[in-house]
Amino acid sequence: MAGTARVLLVGVGLLAFTTLSFLLARHHLERWGLVLALAIAAIKVGLIASFYMHLLERPGGPRLVFATSFIFVIILVGLVLLEAGDRARPTMPPGPFQPLLLPALRDTRQVAPPREPPSERGP
Repeated sequence: MAGTARVLLVGVGLLAFTTLSFLLARHHLERWGLVLALAIAAIKVGLIASFYMHLLERPGGPRLVFATSFIFVIILVGLVLLEAGDRARPTMPPGPFQPLLLPALRDTRQVAPPREPPSERGP
């Protein structure tokens, strides 16, 4: 494929994926929105790395470094999402609504007993 045609094809592909991600951001897809956004971002990163960083033209080393860093980022993002999904409700940061009270504290409205100051006596 000629050089100009490749440049145009990659440019049109990047523009198409950017438009797709913009249009998908306007729809509330709940959990699938994040998955689609990350998939589109991964495709765009692959296009940019293979074309502009010339990874298709280079053997071994640069490809291995790029693949390793990409897998590492996927693992880190996955661990963050797993931790956020497994977090208990009361530890979630408060938003515009009141955080949920624990069932044991619902009637007392007291989170912890008051602390008394330490005594002046030594050991």
